[in-house]
Amino acid sequence: MRLIRFFLWALCALVAFLLATYLALPIILPGYARLFIKQSVTKGADAIICLSGGRETRVPESLRLWNQKYSSKLFVTQEKPQNKEFSKLELNHLQFAQAVTKKMKLAATWEIIPSLSGGATSTFDEAEDVLVYAEEMKWKRVIIVTDEFHTRRAHYAFEKIFDDSDVKVDVAGASNEVFSIENWWKSDSGIMAYLSETIKLPVYMIWDSEPEVVENN
Repeated sequence: MRLIRFFLWALCALVAFLLATYLALPIILPGYARLFIKQSVTKGADAIICLSGGRETRVPESLRLWNQKYSSKLFVTQEKPQNKEFSKLELNHLQFAQAVTKKMKLAATWEIIPSLSGGATSTFDEAEDVLVYAEEMKWKRVIIVTDEFHTRRAHYAFEKIFDDSDVKVDVAGASNEVFSIENWWKSDSGIMAYLSETIKLPVYMIWDSEPEVVENN
């Protein structure tokens, strides 16, 4: 009899725990997502720099900042082609940014940050490229634009690379139409985005440059 009572109590406790966890998910999961997000932009920057990657979201956000006069200069970073043989069949980062600008009927002009290595393969690479160019142009502050879920990791990379320089880095996050902080766990792309950041953010916090264990040839 005692064994049956113990089993029933344990079952009730488990059900209560699972129910409480389920009801708390709308609070816990958005809070978890916010750990990966950083927003710190003010007007008067020397340049707005759109990082490579999710250009469908990052380019429009960069143009929005430009249109609201956060800076008068727009740049894209140079990424390494994933397949040199067929890379010319699609728009590169600069061409895509120019096409979006035309579509939005804005009088913005884009320039490209030269790559030190034939094209960036990581945020650390982009930070190194931007630093060299920023010091050459004698910039004091830049705004980097990336996807919202990538902002904190991107800012870590830039802060570490820029540590010994006088150039300050602000970061702006671009939202998307598939998922947000409030519902990211309800879509495959949202789950993949935050799962990826869960793995990558600690790596960026530990290393001061791109880990040597990772090869991007």
